[in-house]
Amino acid sequence: MEYVINESNKFNDKQLTYFYEKLPTYKKDKIKKYKSYKAKINSIIGEIGLEDLLLRHNISYHDLKFYTNYYGKPYIGNNNIYFSISHSYDYIVTAISKKEIGVDIERIRNTSLNVINKIATEKEKEYILMDKRKIIERIFTIYTLKEAYFKMEGKDLKDILNVEFKIQNDKVYCNDKNVKAGLIKEINGYIIAYCEKGK
Repeated sequence: MEYVINESNKFNDKQLTYFYEKLPTYKKDKIKKYKSYKAKINSIIGEIGLEDLLLRHNISYHDLKFYTNYYGKPYIGNNNIYFSISHSYDYIVTAISKKEIGVDIERIRNTSLNVINKIATEKEKEYILMDKRKIIERIFTIYTLKEAYFKMEGKDLKDILNVEFKIQNDKVYCNDKNVKAGLIKEINGYIIAYCEKGK
């Protein structure tokens, strides 16, 4: 897996417009559907990150054919490379891999503790509640890992309680033994997680 993290305020309108105009029609249509301006520009920056990563492997972004599955997961139809993009507030993460990949970023922010029952298994609840000072951070850690997992799978979160993560000594273990999972600790105040198929 390779990834790049971009910050939304590092791109000006001219750069964003230039890249947007080169996007395939269906990607433009998807971006137009976002209500907030921030989400629109973050989506464009996610694609810029993808172009940058692909260029490292001498793959032209604009020669690729992009499709989406039933759940809306994008994939490349004419190259054996997988990608995932996620954005939250001011940061955008783009990842590529030769295996199915999912990446997610979330800013740590106030949330209802009731969400624990919706996202966490009994063992995950124990982990979340073990340290009272880190409850909110741990909620987002578990949630972000699960988002990354289902993005990798190309499915929605309907079966969120069927996948379980264990975090021990900064290592992440998934009950799906065919998955490599981890946390990327590069930005204070944010959780970045990834899941990749095959170990």
